[in-house]
Amino acid sequence: MAKKVVMRWSMQKMVWMICQILQNKFDCFIVIEGNRGLGKSTLAIHLARGVSREFRKMGIDAYRFNWKNSLIYTKKETKRFWHKWKSNGIGDEMINVAFNRDFYDEEQKDIIKMINMNRDHGNLFQACVPQFQTLDSQIKQLCKIRLTVVRRGVVIVQTPNRTIYVKDRWDTATNEKIERTWLAKGIKNPHYAKLTTFRGIMKFSKLREKSELRYQEVKDHKRNLVAKEEMGIDVDDEKMEDPYIVGMDMLVSGKVRNGTFLDGFAQANGIIPATFKAGLRSRLQKRGKDHKVGNYYWEKKAKDKESGSI
Repeated sequence: MAKKVVMRWSMQKMVWMICQILQNKFDCFIVIEGNRGLGKSTLAIHLARGVSREFRKMGIDAYRFNWKNSLIYTKKETKRFWHKWKSNGIGDEMINVAFNRDFYDEEQKDIIKMINMNRDHGNLFQACVPQFQTLDSQIKQLCKIRLTVVRRGVVIVQTPNRTIYVKDRWDTATNEKIERTWLAKGIKNPHYAKLTTFRGIMKFSKLREKSELRYQEVKDHKRNLVAKEEMGIDVDDEKMEDPYIVGMDMLVSGKVRNGTFLDGFAQANGIIPATFKAGLRSRLQKRGKDHKVGNYYWEKKAKDKESGSI
């Protein structure tokens, strides 16, 4: 049997393909997934700046990259972005906006409606998440290109299959079965070309030191905005570096609605939800506080109050 030739993507070729999609008057929704620290944001910035440069070469004043406006963290910023035309945005921690269990969140519902309604606005939007499967199902359906960072500087390029009757264009069940065989066999370097959505491999480099510093500056500032505007907490920079301290502050002050909120917060910080909750229980116990995390949820307290149990 002939060996399957794996397509090698260059950064320039990927940028060119994105520009082609945008020039055809379609939006381009890209999801970049991967573990924390592998360079998802770095890749997104390379692509965003590359697209901006290409359009400038064509004499088109659109898709400009701006550190302050193009890096998006809050739900308010996300809503504003989808009202724009021919804009260039990076949802740097999109899990805060599109976590698949935040079904109760009205703002999330509004954002999904806006993305659907404004698909003719021709925007480029890149969503950085720890895992594609944790996204809302509608968001996954809107994704045109899925970039999986498997290790620093190496990306697996995936696109949805063209289907008529099959609802899951990402062929999740089949690809999950393939991946489980790799896990069972202990394969450390999987043959990703076996995935039905696989389209090739791409490499990318680190940001230059000046750009990295600029990115960190904007990220730190906007993470504080998320904490204050959307989570109702006011913590200093030192505390912001420890998600467990932030989590305890939210629990004890009654700012956590239920377990799904904590799951989303854990995912946004690159922590497995079960591990995060176990860590919170341990820390609460050491402080001599009630270590049953669920007892702090204000949604539970409200129900208990209504039933007269408290």
